[in-house]
Amino acid sequence: MNSIEFKQLILNANYYTKYEPILYKDSLEIYGYEALSKFDINNDVISTEDIFKKLHHNNKLFFELEKRNKQLQVENFDFKSKLFLNFDADIFVTCEQQQFWESFLLEHKTNLVVEITENGSDDETSATIMKNFSLWLKKKSIDTALDDFAQDGSMFSFFMMNNSKYIKIDKSFIKQINSNENYIHYLNGILKTIKLNGQYSIIEGVESKYDYDMIKSLDCDFVQGYYFDTLVTIV
Repeated sequence: MNSIEFKQLILNANYYTKYEPILYKDSLEIYGYEALSKFDINNDVISTEDIFKKLHHNNKLFFELEKRNKQLQVENFDFKSKLFLNFDADIFVTCEQQQFWESFLLEHKTNLVVEITENGSDDETSATIMKNFSLWLKKKSIDTALDDFAQDGSMFSFFMMNNSKYIKIDKSFIKQINSNENYIHYLNGILKTIKLNGQYSIIEGVESKYDYDMIKSLDCDFVQGYYFDTLVTIV
């Protein structure tokens, strides 16, 4: 498939968003929602992660796609609670991109949280792009969340952690604790540090009652995962 065919395939794909709830850990009241995107390409549902891996080498197409996606995610949200939007810093590098996102984000910044995601690369250029994006968001007083903390393959940055209002603990932590309970002490230390820093913690990947029962004793602020989809009404 050539680049033109790939572009048309992506831009014409059926697109939909699921709003996954983020809840207070103890009361299970809804705090906000994360917008999760899917694409239906030739009757095959594909996650954004699979597509974005290819788009990192096509910045213009990546920007066009994400501009459309984010506009739809905002237009279809009622803003009765916080909306968490995933942003890859690679779509914030040119003057055109920066001007568009400044207008877009500032219009909704009271109710938006920008989740800064990684593209899977830990090279110096990617780290610098993420740092610059984080600095810009902080300067504009836009709340941010550090996504996928402790995910396999992700890079750890004190700078990114210190500049985020929310720290999202990756689902890999729950899986590790389920196989080795000693890791719960490591997680307790991370959660304590987050709280001492005046930040908020979100544990992702809660997929069963067993998972939820396991983390009830932890001093985290919010939880997220497929288990809660059956407990709340999705917007």
